[in-house]
Amino acid sequence: MIVQKRFLFPILLFTLLVHACTSLPPEQAIPTVPISQPEALEPTLEPTQETESESVPEATLGVETEASDCLDGEISPIGESIAEDYDFTDYAEVITWFCDGAEFEDILVALETESLIGTPAEEMLQMLADGFTWDEIWQLVGLTE
Repeated sequence: MIVQKRFLFPILLFTLLVHACTSLPPEQAIPTVPISQPEALEPTLEPTQETESESVPEATLGVETEASDCLDGEISPIGESIAEDYDFTDYAEVITWFCDGAEFEDILVALETESLIGTPAEEMLQMLADGFTWDEIWQLVGLTE
């Protein structure tokens, strides 16, 4: 049976959002989480200038290395809910994807698609980050024709 592309995404999205909303306690408000911006890099030193006080390697300057950095140590109830709904992922992985720029909505779609056809959510989120649309991704992974 051929799935109508124009109906698949809205139905999938609606189902995921309803499920995510109903899994939170009704009295719990969903907080907004500001996304921190990387700090500007300081000018590089000339080869003859050296300082002993700088101990941070160049490769890590301005780059977030831990998932909790973008949430300032806060726990995301949405991220927890998503991780609880899918046995093949955990909270740390969901928050890593979120901190890497994926929106929770896209993470939900990727995980639901993975549960249907087995293509890793991380692979689909990378395709989305590379500029593909969900319709194109679903064609590439064989969900739609």
